[in-house]
Amino acid sequence: MPKQIEFLYDIVSPTAYLAWYDAPKIAERIGAEIIYTPVFLGGIMQGTGNRPPGTVPAKAKYLAIDVPRCAAHIGIPFHSNPYFPVNTLGVQRAAIGMDDRDEQLRFSKACFDHSWGRPDPLNLGDDDDLGKFCAAEGFDLERIKALSTDPQNKARLKTNTDSAIERGAFGAPTFFVGDEIFFGHDRLDYVARAVEASM
Repeated sequence: MPKQIEFLYDIVSPTAYLAWYDAPKIAERIGAEIIYTPVFLGGIMQGTGNRPPGTVPAKAKYLAIDVPRCAAHIGIPFHSNPYFPVNTLGVQRAAIGMDDRDEQLRFSKACFDHSWGRPDPLNLGDDDDLGKFCAAEGFDLERIKALSTDPQNKARLKTNTDSAIERGAFGAPTFFVGDEIFFGHDRLDYVARAVEASM
């Protein structure tokens, strides 16, 4: 059985941005493959009755300190996005509609970077900002829009999201090793141990 880590992500999550850069290091260290699964965090939150941590004042204050601290530890830039929470339905559907895995990962990485990794964050739920993003990263805007409105991609994202809820997910990033669930970018060492124990 191959070593696999399933990574459920949504661009809207700043901690999923941290995990996007940290998870591949863990996977490489233990010789595991990452299965990237786009989900819609808003749907997960609604379906589980969870609340965004930013709605709790003490948590919001802490996250404003902790996320930049974690990014510095990982060695990546971090900038708060003034448009948060961004509506990521479109870009998540577009990602899921990209049959080429390399293209999907390049697209999602660019979305993360433009949302959290640059001093001039974009609102990827806004048509004008999405156009700027596509021009900067070499994606065809009309194709991205078509992917984001395709009924099949809408259904696939909903299926991923509903499945995540059924499997116990309540936020993002969420990781699965087989049926074992791990929540948060700071649980990757536990993920690694689970992969190694499963062999």
